[in-house]
Amino acid sequence: RVRSFGARLPAARIHSRSLFLPGLSAKGQKYRTFEQQKVVQFPVPTIYGAVSDVARYADFLPWCTASRVLERRQADGPGGPEPGAHAAEPGASEELLTEVEVGYMGLAARFGSTVTLLRDRRVHSVSEPNEFLDSLNFTWEFAPIGPNRARIDLRLDFELKNVEHVLMW
Repeated sequence: RVRSFGARLPAARIHSRSLFLPGLSAKGQKYRTFEQQKVVQFPVPTIYGAVSDVARYADFLPWCTASRVLERRQADGPGGPEPGAHAAEPGASEELLTEVEVGYMGLAARFGSTVTLLRDRRVHSVSEPNEFLDSLNFTWEFAPIGPNRARIDLRLDFELKNVEHVLMW
């Protein structure tokens, strides 16, 4: 738990509705949601800068073995998405097409994602299905708490391809 302005914030919540395995909801026994809220001693631009720098994820994220930005484009205006491409989120400053590789205990997976950046406010990623996951979405939201503190809200939603993958995730 994190203390901030006299309020107690939950450090992490994992939604659990399953009668069989903890952390799983009733949606096919394969869907999971993870939420975390944290107050950090850094200003929003510093934290946003780290989270939005997908190309450096392998430098600091556990289990991330490689990360790259395949394409970077302004989400609005000239140079924005091509006709027929993913529609950018309104007010977005930038959209990235990325690839991240993760590995743990002999397992490896690659995720292609569309990442929408709202400068100093939000990082939202929608990943393509892969051999382990039918869906993977995450959102980081940032709020200033004075000049040198920030609140970070993370929500991660994913659906496993097979119920057997529950034991791995």
